[in-house]
Amino acid sequence: MHGAVVNTLTENPILTLFIVIGLGYVLGETRFFGFRFGVVGVLFVGLAVGSLGPSISVPEAIPTLGLIIFIYTIGIQSGPEFFKSLRQGYRQSLFALVIVVLGAGVTLLVSRPMHLSRPRVAGLYTGAMTNTPALAAVRELLGERGRAAGLSPEQLRAISGEPVIAYSIAYPVGVIGVLVSFAIWRRRWKPQMEPLAEGAEIRVRNFEVINPAVIDRTVEQVLQPHRRPGFVISRVQHGQSSDIARGDTLLQRGDIVVAVGDDDALESAEQIFGHTLDAHIEQDRSQLDFRRVFVSRQEIVGKSIRELSLENTMGATVTRLRRGDLDFVPTRDTRLELGDRVRVLTRRENFSAISRFFGDTIRGTAETDFGSVALGMVLGVLVGLVPIPLPGGTIRLGFAGGPLVIALIVGKLERTGRITWTIPLHTNLTLRQIGLLFFLAGVGIRAGYSFAQTLRQNGPAMLLAGAVVTLVVTEIALVVGYKCLKIPFPSLMGLVSGIQTQPACLAYATREANSDAPNLSYAAVYPVTTIAKIILAQLMI
Repeated sequence: MHGAVVNTLTENPILTLFIVIGLGYVLGETRFFGFRFGVVGVLFVGLAVGSLGPSISVPEAIPTLGLIIFIYTIGIQSGPEFFKSLRQGYRQSLFALVIVVLGAGVTLLVSRPMHLSRPRVAGLYTGAMTNTPALAAVRELLGERGRAAGLSPEQLRAISGEPVIAYSIAYPVGVIGVLVSFAIWRRRWKPQMEPLAEGAEIRVRNFEVINPAVIDRTVEQVLQPHRRPGFVISRVQHGQSSDIARGDTLLQRGDIVVAVGDDDALESAEQIFGHTLDAHIEQDRSQLDFRRVFVSRQEIVGKSIRELSLENTMGATVTRLRRGDLDFVPTRDTRLELGDRVRVLTRRENFSAISRFFGDTIRGTAETDFGSVALGMVLGVLVGLVPIPLPGGTIRLGFAGGPLVIALIVGKLERTGRITWTIPLHTNLTLRQIGLLFFLAGVGIRAGYSFAQTLRQNGPAMLLAGAVVTLVVTEIALVVGYKCLKIPFPSLMGLVSGIQTQPACLAYATREANSDAPNLSYAAVYPVTTIAKIILAQLMI
């Protein structure tokens, strides 16, 4: 029976791949003492299936392709937030880099008495710091050196599986150790957790123009000193006539302006224009009305609302925007993404033209420009192949670091000429999950047989070493961050989750903090720590 199963899996690698993905997903969703492994369950099932026989494997192209897709989609989404964090300050990024380097030093120290091979040291580091792209970079470097040395396919498979073995043993404690540390220090320090913001509710309010400073001035002149007012002027009523608010609309005493924004922004609007009116002229939809439309037309994706100039060309204005699960009031500089849903105010006779202009089809939001995605990945792979000279040899950013760097850059640009780099959020998340599944399943299957042998020999010692690396790094980061740098605990949990590049830890931090603070810190340091780990893990070899 065992031999028949092994033969079937060996002769049908694609069948093997999807068996591992299916069973791994079930394992990842199963709770153990209140904890779930999530998508990493695919790795463990891959190791179990691969351990059945040395002949069971999948083509190397599968995990490589999965990694490129996974890391590129992360970079595209993280790009704007990453560069924003660099402009606002580098303290968190610098602190995260110091901790990542410290983790490398601790790994070298604890692995010395165990006499681990260099590939396993690198695998131990990537597992204890739970960084899959760094593991991929190590495997890629080992494969490149093995091919240069003329190793056989079997030898290449064995050497590239070495870091995966250590990674797989150290990974679970790399997750659990951080979660336990969060719980212990929160109970001991009892930090103040800010309540979750209910999500600033968007309201509409009417103001009478009585402020002498804005009378006989245009809307553009009034709003120009306020770079990000937080509200949008949707319409202006002069006498009995109501029209779209344009930049050149002249405000006169007694005019009524309709502002859209949250409560704080509307208080600012009241100070600018005058007192609030009980009247609600926006409820009169006989002259002006609104329509919600999907952004699905490629020609406008990546363009800012200012560039569209809807007020002048179509007699319309965008008052709200829904992206993913978030509703917000856009600014003039907000760039549209495929799949956005915008609320447009205009005259009823313009509805058809507005729908055509934005596209307004769900099918269109699903038709991602895979030409730009492929081009971005090609550029990323090329950057990853560039050798970086260092004392003692050269390293490369590889199939993980190269696509990440390019994705961060094009994610920030969003659009270059006619090329739209952005990927709709729902498509991004789907591609990311597929890529990670392919990578984890592929490396697990290929390293499974060697993993079983190693686990029987010195698995407990390697597990202990991984625990030491994770706990030393996490404890130092938490204590120094909270006591010395005075980082609020919710943000600190997100920062440490970013240092570990661990979504499971981030999910816990977000739930416990009951706010968005952990997500912001995580996004700010994730790209920096990922690239640093990719480089450090290769240097260990």
